[in-house]
Amino acid sequence: MRPNTKILFYISKLFYPKYNPFWFVFYMYWSYFRIMKRKFTYNLKSKPGDYILEFLTTQPQYFDDVNSTVVVHAANLYKTDRILKLFCPKKKKYRTVHVFPSQLCPEDALYCSETLFHNLKLDGFEAPLRLLSVSDSLIRFADEIDVSLINCPYDISNGVIDALLGSYFSTPKLINAGDIFEINIRYFAAELFYVNNKINHVDCVYFKCNKLSFDNVQDGGSYFSVIGETAIKQSANVQSFMPEKSTKIKKSSGPEELPLCPYGLQVYLDGLERAVHPFIKKRNIGLNPVFLLQGERGCGKEILVTSLARRLGMHFCKINNADLTANIYAQNETRIRNVLFNAKMAAPCIISIHNFENFGKNNEGEHDERIMGYFADELANLFENNPYPVLLFCCSNSKTIPTDLKKLFLETFDVDAPDAMQRKENLRWIIQDRDTNTDANLDEVADKTHGFFFEDLKALVYFAERDSDGAVVCREGFSSAIDYMQANYNESIGAPKVPKVEWADVGGLGDVKEEIIKTINLPLRHPELLETSGLKRSGILLFGPPGTGKTLIAKAVATECSLCFLSVKGPELLNMYVGQSEQNVREVFERARQASPCVVFFDELDSLAPNRGASGDSGGVMDRVVSQLLAEMDGLNDSATVFVIGATNRPDLIDPALLRPGRFDKLLYVGPCTDEASKISVLKALTRRFKIEENVRMVEVVRLCPPNVTGADFYGICATAWTSAARRVIERVENGEVEAENLTKDYVVVSFQDFKTAVADVKPTVSKADLDYFEQLKREMGSNR
Repeated sequence: MRPNTKILFYISKLFYPKYNPFWFVFYMYWSYFRIMKRKFTYNLKSKPGDYILEFLTTQPQYFDDVNSTVVVHAANLYKTDRILKLFCPKKKKYRTVHVFPSQLCPEDALYCSETLFHNLKLDGFEAPLRLLSVSDSLIRFADEIDVSLINCPYDISNGVIDALLGSYFSTPKLINAGDIFEINIRYFAAELFYVNNKINHVDCVYFKCNKLSFDNVQDGGSYFSVIGETAIKQSANVQSFMPEKSTKIKKSSGPEELPLCPYGLQVYLDGLERAVHPFIKKRNIGLNPVFLLQGERGCGKEILVTSLARRLGMHFCKINNADLTANIYAQNETRIRNVLFNAKMAAPCIISIHNFENFGKNNEGEHDERIMGYFADELANLFENNPYPVLLFCCSNSKTIPTDLKKLFLETFDVDAPDAMQRKENLRWIIQDRDTNTDANLDEVADKTHGFFFEDLKALVYFAERDSDGAVVCREGFSSAIDYMQANYNESIGAPKVPKVEWADVGGLGDVKEEIIKTINLPLRHPELLETSGLKRSGILLFGPPGTGKTLIAKAVATECSLCFLSVKGPELLNMYVGQSEQNVREVFERARQASPCVVFFDELDSLAPNRGASGDSGGVMDRVVSQLLAEMDGLNDSATVFVIGATNRPDLIDPALLRPGRFDKLLYVGPCTDEASKISVLKALTRRFKIEENVRMVEVVRLCPPNVTGADFYGICATAWTSAARRVIERVENGEVEAENLTKDYVVVSFQDFKTAVADVKPTVSKADLDYFEQLKREMGSNR
């Protein structure tokens, strides 16, 4: 045995004569290990308050003190650790905290609520931090605390405040002078949350501890406060920043985080934050922080502004345009003044006025200059002498805002229709927010939801969940939901869709199909070539006799190229009100740009764009519509990929300005099939879903047809033949030869006699004289460029 070991055993024998000296070695090792465990350093990370509360509610022996609890890796704590000191070596600061062990926390990090993170940041705590043991003498109860409610836009009565404070301090809570503490209404006062209509939309309320006294002396240390040991005194309301929040906990899947703002809207949120950041740091800039947020209804304007407010630690005050308007002018002034004053009292806050496109309108629907002028004057009072910043966002569903109002805004933000990637990210966020899973390919779903805004995607996920079996949203659920929304909400959401017409449904017209594919596929597959050349080709005009398949070709192009298809009938754009027809044209192209890449198909183009000066209407509406159409086509592909296909029977009636290169620069003649092979191809395309007798030869049917038969005539022949076959089946059912319950589509078998009878009854829609006229137009106007 070495001399040092002998000395160690001798000393242990003197101090602990009753115990074996070998136990002293183990005691020294345990003490060394305990000291080294307290030497660990940590980084502090903020988590949502619900995240910390989710941990605490799983262990009843722990206090529900969310505002003073840190979550530590279980290996860094002893089983007896409940309360420790959080120590900042840089600033030599201490704070007593509850500790909760969890394997989910990294070994070099401490998780805490946003409120505790906010308090520590204000108190000067900086990483690295340590956890130290606390002596029993430091665990003391305060004699009295003075608290104040932080001003908020909600109407919270004194009775509710007393109930919240009484429930919160019914168990001991650690608190420091100057702290902000958060009370979750749903958890600490559930009976009030579900009964009181004024607070059932409020998640939490914030208070501030102004003063804290122990032994009749004000102190700034950490003390416990509980009803019965501590007197709780309430003072007047105060104004203060709240803890910043950027994430939230999922609804029911445990302590997992989710950003407050959807992934696809993050780019807009970052832009808003950059715009308001100077007004947070320096409030005497000399400019009014008034911003305009424009976008279609349901694009996510409200969730953007609320996310911005919570990220900046500011209150959010929502005002509807109806709260500012009244039937009498004097009442308008009173409402504007009162609403803005009440919002100002909640500073620091972000005020959001929704449906702003209707602001300032009188009973006749016209903008009242007096109301707009008074609003401008009140804005000067709103931003005057504020100890905390006040920001105003006006959210409009339309861009038709008077110039007198637009000049009030420092900056305007446009929330456009999301592209495919943004729709995918928004879908992913919505699925995570609803605590569900999916086996569908979100890229495919995003490609089929052109023109869908954020709220439309939320409804889509809801319908997909409803149509799916189990907790997983299946691919079929999304498919049925998309079909349902496009069938029932297509007009309201204004979303173009991809038609289901394939090349197999179009017989013949091989040259026309090849020319269209060349024109459209080049910009899609090699956009970099056109960008360097600066040339744009986007317009195709299909002309020819009626019934030759012009509309069918346009739909097939959109399907085969996976493009959205927006069909526009000329007369439906015309409106009796001055300027509304031109507005309808602008909206068509705006919807097409939002759904890019998209095909806009103008059917009966001659009725929408006749020769200017010859339309004959007294107001010159058609001339203005043609001019608007020309302007839209000139700036068509500046920001999106949009192809325009027009169809007409009379190209000679269309304004010549539309037919120049750069607009409808490719004119393709779509005429009736002339050769036998093309006619057979049309018949096969029309009858590919028929059940036909084996002895029927399409070449014999074609030879029976007149030479000037068109695609529409072939459609009539096939429909008549199938109807004759169906009548035979019905006669068999009536005669009792076939049971009606067993009847299927396979019983309808079309024979050669059915085709022969149908051909005998057909009357060609295009006469020989009409064909000669269109052939002449083809020679004069057709192009194969």
